[in-house]
Amino acid sequence: MLVFSKLIIKKYKICKILFISLAVFIMTFSLSSKSHEKILLLYAPISLSEVIKELINSYENLQNNIKIKPVFMGTSQLVMQVKNGASPDIFISANVEWMDYLERKKIVSKKFRKDFLYNSLVVITNKKNSVNEFINIKELENAFLKSKTKISLAMTNSIPAGIYAKEFLENAGIWQNIKKKYVESTNVRTALNYVSRNELEFGIVYKTEAIGSSKVKIVYSIKGEKHKKIIYPIAALNEKKETIEVYDFLLDNRSLSKTLKWGFEILK
Repeated sequence: MLVFSKLIIKKYKICKILFISLAVFIMTFSLSSKSHEKILLLYAPISLSEVIKELINSYENLQNNIKIKPVFMGTSQLVMQVKNGASPDIFISANVEWMDYLERKKIVSKKFRKDFLYNSLVVITNKKNSVNEFINIKELENAFLKSKTKISLAMTNSIPAGIYAKEFLENAGIWQNIKKKYVESTNVRTALNYVSRNELEFGIVYKTEAIGSSKVKIVYSIKGEKHKKIIYPIAALNEKKETIEVYDFLLDNRSLSKTLKWGFEILK
């Protein structure tokens, strides 16, 4: 009986040693894998959040050595972070002017900067509202003036969606009549949310934002000649191998084709 007990104890000790060894091996392998894992920081405007997340998933499914960490904000907020010392590897802007600003500051190089996608502006209202599509700008202006609420816009002096919206309203000849009748938001997503919650009757946002919401409908599509082209430039902010690899992946035609379902247009 004593011999049997010693045998059991011996086997237990051997199993314990094997278990500990296996655990140490797994932990070492896991730490080794993570030590080889590179993390890239990508700054992009909120209007690109869904499509960028999808492209990141596609990229990370192809390999496991590079992880992309996205940061989404209004473009002007992202630019100020970069100006104040933040170091993203890749930067996407919702307009050309902010990217030009970073280029003048020598943060962006022409060598690794390209135009990425097109977008367009639309006027939206909540789906619960019995508002039909407007045929022309005069109908739109009348609806704005008769509305019991203000118009939802992104900030018209710094956020690209708001800058484009103001430019449209000025070129359409209705800015003077409604310039005291709008609410500004720090980004285009917040501008849309005011309408999706039916707190404000109308808003001017990107077409892609409207398509991505189940609570709003488009009542007027704004023609591009009424404002500057809405171009999203992309830039690699360093020449690290992994940065250029991700930069090239995002600009690849297979990646770009995935943006179409969100309402973006591909640059020809």
